[in-house]
Amino acid sequence: MNKKTQTRGNVIVENIKIGDIHYEYDLGFGIKCKVITQPVLKEGRWSWQSKNVNTEAIIDYAIGDVNSENYRFSQQFGVKLYDYEAYKGLQYV
Repeated sequence: MNKKTQTRGNVIVENIKIGDIHYEYDLGFGIKCKVITQPVLKEGRWSWQSKNVNTEAIIDYAIGDVNSENYRFSQQFGVKLYDYEAYKGLQYV
């Protein structure tokens, strides 16, 4: 059974597709974003781009692969991405 790389939310990186909507949360704020590039694994790190649906700003995401040394760090300090609106009543930027 292959392990999957998960964000600090519920998103599994290997399952991300272009057009997916994700919600990022931190410090009482949220970002609703749409995936614009497929995740790519390079040197033990997954990276992809999304676009903030409110501001159209491009966001560069990266997380250590589950089999890399960086994964534990990513799970402690990495992005909190969800595939649903996990927190209600927050301000979206």
